[in-house]
Amino acid sequence: MTDMSRQEAEIAAGHIDTEQDHHEHQPAKRLKRWLFTTNHKDIGTLYLLFSLTMFFVGGAMAMVIRAELFQPGLQLVEPNFFNQMTTVHGLIMVFGAVMPAFTGLANWMIPMMIGAPDMALPRMNNWSFWILPFAFSLLLASLFMEGGGPNFGWTFYAPLSTAYSPASTGLVRICHSHYGDKLHHGGD
Repeated sequence: MTDMSRQEAEIAAGHIDTEQDHHEHQPAKRLKRWLFTTNHKDIGTLYLLFSLTMFFVGGAMAMVIRAELFQPGLQLVEPNFFNQMTTVHGLIMVFGAVMPAFTGLANWMIPMMIGAPDMALPRMNNWSFWILPFAFSLLLASLFMEGGGPNFGWTFYAPLSTAYSPASTGLVRICHSHYGDKLHHGGD
């Protein structure tokens, strides 16, 4: 037997390791699993955990609101901050707790219900989740800005949202006036 055929026989018998044996593909571990996942169940879990966190944040704001309403008059917070709390509480509960909870359940259930291996466009699904913590961090940070957070109710009804809003919500007013004008004047 020649040297080459002997080596080939040992490789075939499994006595010699080759380079390919060391490239095992396993699921990502720890933090990378949650940051870069494309698994619909992991993304659904992220949505549900985010929703639970926002439910507790919104609940804490509700406790501040209820503590202020415990008796007539001023107890804990200034009237402008009370309005900010009411607005941000509504935004967090609707857009941070309820809607992500439905999205998380949909991420979990829809692929299993239709027999699909995963959601369509799983990387975009992951990216759409990671936009949420950034967006709600900005919303919560607006409470600590110079003008304060939005203080005109979570529905953003005019004229409160356009004429009487603080400077920290100026982007909302600019977008509203720009796109509102386009809608009323029929395009560009």
